[in-house]
Amino acid sequence: MKSKPDETIIVIDRHAQQTGGQPTELTGWRRWLAAGAAYVVFGLVVMVGLAALLGIAMTFAMVLVVAIPLAIVLAVIAYATGLVKVDVRRDRF
Repeated sequence: MKSKPDETIIVIDRHAQQTGGQPTELTGWRRWLAAGAAYVVFGLVVMVGLAALLGIAMTFAMVLVVAIPLAIVLAVIAYATGLVKVDVRRDRF
């Protein structure tokens, strides 16, 4: 006859050896509730982290796609209108 495997339990110790108290054991629906709450908290932390990384990546992409070409175009316009003088001679240093 097969023996039934022991049910998994969550043990919260709270320094039971030092104070002489009994450790708290979560079994049954309380264990499921604790595990579910832990999964929800972990999922929320992961989602916030991914949102932050996505925001940083989109900001970096917008700088590359918009700001740098805009700066180049404005520099060319300023050079063409004479507002900026560019000296390319190397012996000026």
